[in-house]
Amino acid sequence: MNPSVSLPDRDDFAARRLTIDLDELIWALNSHDALGEYSHWLNLESGELLYHCGFDAEDEADESPRDSGQWLRVEPVESSQAFEIMDDFTRRCRDARLAQALARTLQQRKPFRRFKDTLAAFPEQRDAWFAFEREAMEVIARRWCEDHGISPRWSSQQRTPPG
Repeated sequence: MNPSVSLPDRDDFAARRLTIDLDELIWALNSHDALGEYSHWLNLESGELLYHCGFDAEDEADESPRDSGQWLRVEPVESSQAFEIMDDFTRRCRDARLAQALARTLQQRKPFRRFKDTLAAFPEQRDAWFAFEREAMEVIARRWCEDHGISPRWSSQQRTPPG
């Protein structure tokens, strides 16, 4: 080691500890807005996730989270990463008939829609898909936090179905 190079203090490597709703972070990471009308932000002080709609002409005084250093934008996962998750599930699928059907859908136009449509005919495997996707998204959420210097404590708010 070069003695003239000083290492940063150990505290510089300490991650920010936040309590974050895992379900909300996964939702934000999965939310794609092709029109760019909304975004998701994480409050770096409270761990709260904010859904922010773009410019509202009637309420121009609304502050944008971009205006404050306490908010971090949550960028959704790339479609290529979401595609990889579907491909991994297809390769690990134990139902040969479904695996073959899913592999075909991934080679066609609109693979995301076709993948879900194909799974609809296989209810048991559809549940397996949701569990597989959830596990993959938890890994992505953990990695996202690490990449942003956050050590999360996960919380999950129980959502009651509308009705």
